[in-house]
Amino acid sequence: MQLTSSQKGLSEDESKPQGVLRLRALLIGIPLVVAVCMLSVFADLITKSIQVGVMQIAPPAVAILFVLVLGNLLSKKLVKRDVLNSSDLIIIYGMLTVAVLVSTRGMMEKLIPTLAYLPYYATPANKLNILITQHMPAWTLPFSPAMATGNIPPEIQQYFEGLKAGGSIPWSFWVGPVFAWFTLIAMTIWVFACLATLLRRQWMDHEQLRFPLTILPLSMIQDDAEGEPFWSNKLMWLGFGAVCALYLVNGLHANYPDWPKFVLNLRIDTLFSERPWDSIGPITLFISFAAVGMAYFLPTDLLFSIWFFFLITRYQDVLTVQFGGMPTRIKSHDANVWNAYQAAGAYLVIVLAQVRIGWPYYKQVWQTAWARTAAAKVLDDSDEMMSYRMAFLGLLIGFAGIILWLAVAGMNPIIAALQMGIYIFLITMIMTRAVSECGWMETETSFLPSHLISLVYPLHGLGADTNSLIGFTNAIFCRDMRGTLLSPLMDLQKLAKETGTRFRSLSFPLLVGFLLSFVTAAMFFIYLGYSHSALSFYQNPNNNAKNMINFSANDIKGTGWVADSTAYGGFAVGIVATIWMMIMRSRFDWFPLNPLAYAIVPAWTGYVLWFSFFLAWLVKAGILKFGGISTYRKLAPLMIGMVLGDFMMQVFWTLVIMIGKGWSGPTFQ
Repeated sequence: MQLTSSQKGLSEDESKPQGVLRLRALLIGIPLVVAVCMLSVFADLITKSIQVGVMQIAPPAVAILFVLVLGNLLSKKLVKRDVLNSSDLIIIYGMLTVAVLVSTRGMMEKLIPTLAYLPYYATPANKLNILITQHMPAWTLPFSPAMATGNIPPEIQQYFEGLKAGGSIPWSFWVGPVFAWFTLIAMTIWVFACLATLLRRQWMDHEQLRFPLTILPLSMIQDDAEGEPFWSNKLMWLGFGAVCALYLVNGLHANYPDWPKFVLNLRIDTLFSERPWDSIGPITLFISFAAVGMAYFLPTDLLFSIWFFFLITRYQDVLTVQFGGMPTRIKSHDANVWNAYQAAGAYLVIVLAQVRIGWPYYKQVWQTAWARTAAAKVLDDSDEMMSYRMAFLGLLIGFAGIILWLAVAGMNPIIAALQMGIYIFLITMIMTRAVSECGWMETETSFLPSHLISLVYPLHGLGADTNSLIGFTNAIFCRDMRGTLLSPLMDLQKLAKETGTRFRSLSFPLLVGFLLSFVTAAMFFIYLGYSHSALSFYQNPNNNAKNMINFSANDIKGTGWVADSTAYGGFAVGIVATIWMMIMRSRFDWFPLNPLAYAIVPAWTGYVLWFSFFLAWLVKAGILKFGGISTYRKLAPLMIGMVLGDFMMQVFWTLVIMIGKGWSGPTFQ
């Protein structure tokens, strides 16, 4: 006789199969989302040295997963059962990952500072009120968009300088414009969700990308690291303990300067003092233990390509001077015009190549989406995050809504389509591909959509209304790509597949996590501004708004960026070089250069990560040569332990600074 759930003593929720959403996951995830939002906002703005929201894998989410899995192991030992199954853990981890990125660099750090910037910093000298403010619709700003300068709204002044004693936070001042921009942001995230659904099978099943950022959470949940045990592995705890000890020492040094310190970065370009080598761009040997540990699991040819192409970008500066030229900064990014436009050309070719490679699959997806009966479907989409029909319709309606929003705000609809289309379908796609294939922990590009628009039409001819909105969309979406939400959606689907979790079980929890984290982060961000003063914050968010708004002001004045022969030449070289590398890789197995690496390294993240990838290449190549694949697998837990130790110490020092008075934290690379 088969027992029913009630006869077995199990609730209906407990009797659900492994892969579905259970109520307990939401009950645990929701309060954790609120807590992790406040921790993440505090870490990025107040600690300044600990930026938990600049990576596509979120240290606070990893730290909480660490605690939950250990709690599960303890429960299993004491009461012989798991409180949370692997699907519960994936769902909670997904909610927390979204919460961290929404509350920090992925969204809130670019929204609130941009909305507050203009009235506080506009002066008769920079004429920002005349050039930008008056051309913004009133419903997009928390103040009156007037031409006059010097009349700073008290709500804005108090946000930057802090509330006076007895003052109260003017919440109603922010509600309208924050909600207005939320609708545009929500439509963009919705388009990301549709894209993630359509891309999943191609990237995950057909191309079998590694998704390196899923290795750590999977190892913790499955207690397996490349076939080696994880939690009982001495090498894992050795890597974890060594990194924790190092950052403990560096944290003590940050508070007690006489304490010793481990140096984790060394700038070497200053050693070159003779022409033409003195023109070489910045080269710093940053060591990120998290990056080294993640990169260990990548193919050696990809690791080689990362550091090789980074050094090539620096050598190109030397060659420019050698032949009588002068490297020109693109100003909006940490790249030169020549390198930035090469990257843009490479982006275009790679995206088109991906469409071409996946075309047979995408045709099947299209046929499935419009099949009239279930039997007529070519593919089974019943367990995707959404049906293929909804994904196609959602993509079309969502993108149309984005264009409509910007058109109503005053942007030329064609430019709106180009601005946001380049951002979503070109830049974000390459950044997501870099995460899924290259384990690129920080996503940053080297050009703006407007740089590509300028190749076919001068920006100063677009008008003040359009250029003003280009400045705002650049600041809120395009300039700092760290924290983009498309790559976590791809990683979470990979985690779901590996743990037997239904893809559709992710949809509702991620929606809840997005909505709750947006509200929580917006409120806490504004609260910290009035209680601590935004002028005391880490200034990257404010500088992002400053740079993009002034960038557009220059375009309106006619003194901004104009595409020149360097831009056109770099773009053409990027296209040709990428096509050549693709042909070589298709014909010769030995060819070591990866065009994706060529595309992504001319950016800030290339500058930060190249040396860690070089170290990983050196270690992995040596291990495979002298120890073989068995040694590589045995050392995998050591590398994952290093990543875990790095992330746990970021959260540890954030909590120390939050709880303690006057404490500082070490700098994490």
